[in-house]
Amino acid sequence: MPKKIEDWGIYGYSENEWKLLTKSQRYKIRHPNKVLEAVKAWQIANKEYCKTRQRKYWLRDKYGITEEEYNAMFTAQNGKCAICLSDTETGKWKRFCVDHCHTTGRVRGLLCNECNRGIGLLKDNPTILTNAVKYLTKEENEQRKSTE
Repeated sequence: MPKKIEDWGIYGYSENEWKLLTKSQRYKIRHPNKVLEAVKAWQIANKEYCKTRQRKYWLRDKYGITEEEYNAMFTAQNGKCAICLSDTETGKWKRFCVDHCHTTGRVRGLLCNECNRGIGLLKDNPTILTNAVKYLTKEENEQRKSTE
């Protein structure tokens, strides 16, 4: 790999742009694979830190809430799913899902993975959910009648 400052054109920079880059920035441009390997090694060595940091960013960027707000919701719901009242955190991350309105983005509460997927599969539509309740109730009543 070229190491001279005159080799700026190889990397798609003008001479002035290349001169404005720091030595560290030029190294990253010249040796992307070495940099990537070093980053991956650091992430493996600092797995817990990365996991915590990623969760904070995910909550903030996707839902607009902090870890403290998540914990406050968890406490307000007594550590239970807002729908089925289960206290078992399921799913890939073993945490309750942040339920939100897909139209407004407003956070509604915390749900177990199954309830979150269930209302998602029912398209967050109260009419469909009401029809499902009616269907299940009708089926339950018919089973009761047939056993009497």
